[in-house]
Amino acid sequence: MSYKITVPITTEAPPPSRDDARSSSCASSDSGVDDDDNYSDWASTLGEALRTKSLFDETVLDTPELALAYDGEVWSFDLGKECERLGLDMFGRIRLINLIRNAGLNKEQIEALSPSDSLWKDDNLLIPVISDDPLLQYDPNDSWSDDDELDAPSAGPSKTQTTAEAERVAQLEAELETARKDLAAMRLLVFKTVGAEDEAETEPLVQTSGDVVKSKGKGKMVERDDDTHYFHSYEENDIHEIMLKDTVRTVSYARFILSNPKVFKGAVVMDVGCGTGILSMLAAKAGAKHVYAIEASGLAVKARENIAKNGLANIITVIQGKVEDIELPVERVDVIVSEWMGYMLLYESMLDSVLVARDRFLAPTGLMAPSQTRLVLSAITGDRVWKERVEFWNSAYGFDLSTMQGPQFGEGSTEIVDKEEVVTNEAIVRDINSHSATIKSLDFHSPFVLKSTTSSPTTVRAFLTHFDTFFSHRSGAGKSHVPPEVDVQILPFSDDEYTAPVKPLQPKEGEDGVEVSFTTGPRGKYTHWKQVVFLLREAITLGQGEEIVGRFYCKKSPTNSRELDVEIHYAVETSGEEKVPGEREFTVQAFKVR
Repeated sequence: MSYKITVPITTEAPPPSRDDARSSSCASSDSGVDDDDNYSDWASTLGEALRTKSLFDETVLDTPELALAYDGEVWSFDLGKECERLGLDMFGRIRLINLIRNAGLNKEQIEALSPSDSLWKDDNLLIPVISDDPLLQYDPNDSWSDDDELDAPSAGPSKTQTTAEAERVAQLEAELETARKDLAAMRLLVFKTVGAEDEAETEPLVQTSGDVVKSKGKGKMVERDDDTHYFHSYEENDIHEIMLKDTVRTVSYARFILSNPKVFKGAVVMDVGCGTGILSMLAAKAGAKHVYAIEASGLAVKARENIAKNGLANIITVIQGKVEDIELPVERVDVIVSEWMGYMLLYESMLDSVLVARDRFLAPTGLMAPSQTRLVLSAITGDRVWKERVEFWNSAYGFDLSTMQGPQFGEGSTEIVDKEEVVTNEAIVRDINSHSATIKSLDFHSPFVLKSTTSSPTTVRAFLTHFDTFFSHRSGAGKSHVPPEVDVQILPFSDDEYTAPVKPLQPKEGEDGVEVSFTTGPRGKYTHWKQVVFLLREAITLGQGEEIVGRFYCKKSPTNSRELDVEIHYAVETSGEEKVPGEREFTVQAFKVR
């Protein structure tokens, strides 16, 4: 990571250093009009550079002081007092300014911020939202004043020093010195953040989390960051709107939470990755004693506001930070709820954090929601995806662009596939119980058998993955686990169910709670997760009575732990055929899920 800071200077007369400027401002000039022109150009350029945008609207003022005064008068906001309340140093102040500009926070949202929020350590907030933002360089505690400077002894005529021109020069000198101080401080921060400056001629190779990467500078290792972009991607409204409008997802969570008062009433609940706070508010509505809503991204600010607007701030505490780093005011929680699933279930690796939360905070008899997930594999004709992703390149506007087809065979593609395209049974390649799974177990390989379900030979152009999710009101891996032979629920969901509160379900006779499950596969209503399609370089002809056998490999990418590396080994055999001992030939194809 590197930073570039632009200091405004003119090509004709760059601003002098502070000492040189003081002596020259006190001496008479022999250069006449030319010096006056140079001074005017410099003053004009620096004056433009001082123009500062309000923190809350599009108004631009001539100086940072005027911008702060405007925000105080129009928006009743005092940046200095807010920094004092939050205990912010210079860098914390810079982070707050950039946070306000980036997230569009209003006064109430800013006042909801806490001194303990981890965002005050987020170096991404040191990157200016507005290039060369004068407010970032303004130092409200600068002890320099025009009067002090004018009262100091000088070598030149005193009358000259008291002219308007001399005062303006002195003011500009002071502001330039403040900018220099801030620039020096920023350089120090950059040095501490990314290691030594790029002074060394050599670029030694260093080892980082299994990767060999180049480390510029004096051989200092720079730790790989797989998290920053991931968390920032969840700060925008769009993704949360998509997830909330996914009624399969949200209604299923709501039904489980609201239909199991014996689980949630009086319970201490942790919501890992709370987002907008929707699951936390559902838990509070179900009678939770207290909910700790954990959110690593800047969206924690809006989650607090959502919770307050719904009158639940006394029940729900939002904690901004990674669950690996935060501390709770209680030793244990009774329930951990989280919507952690990504594309192909494990993309984004959020389950790792949920398992850390379980091991750190869940009571021995506590409950995980969801309790179980299954990664499921099947084979499809892939006709539509093949036409859109592969055949398209054969003749685009009369040109052969088939060279571009290659990447389609190395990347998993998120698609919505019709159930009519599925031509085999489904095979569970990973069955994960949230009560007992380990992070290590999430890198795996598993055998599979996909039997043809068609009555005539069919061309298979792709494998398909989806996942099924289960919620049990029983705690523990043994009591909560649904055996493989028990199918997932396939229920109807309408698109507009978000327009009204979700109604709880009643337990079946003899049951003390409600079990809930849903699928992201083609048999159910589409979800925002869709399915992941793996196109085959060589199509398979699968006849009646034949089956595809093989092994499915999945692990975190060594270059980005949020991404997945997938490898599928497969061969076609006749169902029920006796296997002859010896070697078997498999086709192998590797993919990235990212």
